[in-house]
Amino acid sequence: YMIKIILLFLTPFCFLNANYEIEDKKNIFTIKIKDKDFKTLYAKLKDEINFESFVIVQELDLAKATQSVSEALQKKPILKKGINILICKSSFALQMQEEDIENIVFCPLGISIYENQNKEVFISYRKYVSLKKENKIAHKINEILKNLILKSLT
Repeated sequence: YMIKIILLFLTPFCFLNANYEIEDKKNIFTIKIKDKDFKTLYAKLKDEINFESFVIVQELDLAKATQSVSEALQKKPILKKGINILICKSSFALQMQEEDIENIVFCPLGISIYENQNKEVFISYRKYVSLKKENKIAHKINEILKNLILKSLT
């Protein structure tokens, strides 16, 4: 009984270091993180992806790619840092295909982590939409990606 009281009291303090805002729009889910450094958040996100048995298929450094273009065009760069992480889990890909073979187009799944010039860090994913009305896997994909991101912030 005493342990339950202690846990009930301490649980709110576990989330004190999570200083972020959630923006859950129709087509995109984004978390804006304050007072955290990009490298740490990036490492924690990759750790969570691996912990949940996803394989990182590719990482695209879009900040680096767009910075060179903006310099060539004499424009101000938008991103300070920005990486798209493409992930896959074979067992989950099988679930997608079992529902509908056309769901193969969802693979690999993508999460973006980026920092703007104001040193604000964001983690987001584009929401997946069912290809057919009766399909349910897109909703599951969105929940999995959201949970990966949220768990990486704890």
